Amino acid sequence: MKITFDIKFLLIAIASFIIAGMTVTETIDKYITFAGEANAAGFFLMAATLGMITAFMSIDQIKIGNYTLVGKK
Repeated sequence: MKITFDIKFLLIAIASFIIAGMTVTETIDKYITFAGEANAAGFFLMAATLGMITAFMSIDQIKIGNYTLVGKK
């Protein structure tokens, strides 16, 4: 099994997950002041959603034996 990743989307996914983690641990409060807890929760949801979407898009090709499941042949 061989999985190929697109580095552009993978780097965006990693950055988004880091930002989401910083939001949960309240480390990001040193850099951003939120107006309330609902704003911080919305920011976390947007960062986590962006991370999930770009992590999915970073998968360029999945190859098992002679079969290509995703991507170019």
